[in-house]
Amino acid sequence: MKHVLIILFLLPLTCLAQFKISGRVINATDGKPVPDASVFINNTSVGAKAGSDGSFTLRNLNPGQYNLIVSAIGYERFSKTISVERDITMDDVKLLPKLMMMNEVVIAGKDPYRARKLAMFKEQFLGRALFWRQCTIINPDILKLTFSDHQKILTASTNDFLEIENNALGYKLKYLLNSFTLNKRALNMAYEGFVLFEEKQGTAEQKAEWEKNRRKIYYGSPTHFLRTLLAGKVDSDFMVRPFCMKHVDSVESGHPDPLTGVYKYVRMPRYDTLKTNSYVHRTDKPGIYAIGYPEDLDIFYYKPGVKHFRDNQGNEFGNRGQIGSIDFIDRDLLFDLNGTILNPTGAFFRYNWGVTRMAELLPIDYRPPLRDIDPAKNH
Repeated sequence: MKHVLIILFLLPLTCLAQFKISGRVINATDGKPVPDASVFINNTSVGAKAGSDGSFTLRNLNPGQYNLIVSAIGYERFSKTISVERDITMDDVKLLPKLMMMNEVVIAGKDPYRARKLAMFKEQFLGRALFWRQCTIINPDILKLTFSDHQKILTASTNDFLEIENNALGYKLKYLLNSFTLNKRALNMAYEGFVLFEEKQGTAEQKAEWEKNRRKIYYGSPTHFLRTLLAGKVDSDFMVRPFCMKHVDSVESGHPDPLTGVYKYVRMPRYDTLKTNSYVHRTDKPGIYAIGYPEDLDIFYYKPGVKHFRDNQGNEFGNRGQIGSIDFIDRDLLFDLNGTILNPTGAFFRYNWGVTRMAELLPIDYRPPLRDIDPAKNH
């Protein structure tokens, strides 16, 4: 028996109405229009250039919460969170002129260590997972890179779009990199920015290959998982289990502290599958939902065509693979109708979900066509 999240009552997302956002971009100082400003919805393929009068229109938006970005050379960046439930006409977007500092000009050829810094940046920013070899940064010279040899910290940022060609997925990405920090000593990395996707032009054969690769990325992804939750069909593709902490005394199964040799509590899986309504709930904001549970969660994925079943005791069988875990930092992980995570720093992701980088990034408005009968065509 499937556990359907009755509180959502959602139609399939492909049937949702689509809306538009209109507005005008002006100079905050003199009120004059800012032509050619880039206006886009972060992490989507929805974008436009402002006209000569500063006007713009963004179309084909599903209901949900979005981050609207406006960027123009010589102006401070504008960002606003917008909840789309109908057509929206915005108040004038007022851009503040930017004060240009002389030290912002960086001459790449003057840094003898720039090639090494750039290699470190590419490895972490593009990733080393599935399609990184087919992903190229077109204009790396605009990157401002600094490295502290003492602290072993690499930082990066840009004032303009970093252009990335993804020949595996058929996109050109335009990324405004606000910040990037790689701490080689602590072995962690974090970056933040805004991205616009543009569809590449290609032959019929190329487009078929791109779609095949996009499906490989999409199925089993956090977006796929969240959209399946909203459709009330999560049991058909996924299995969610909690983790608990258990004290381990035996040498065979324990993990001693490397310094003291003392055995401590370790994470041990509990094999009961959770019902959806035990970890997903509504919030007080329309169209915003939350995942929350007293323990961290592990997510397993069944590929299309893989048979699986549950016995009378609730145990599940089948060829499954663990694709992610949610280690909660905030009390809840928030997401919207599009399957977009609204507080990505609210949880730590492990396994496949924890290694996704720019080379495997899909826009949130990507929705795969109906699956082929032959599952091998999708994987």
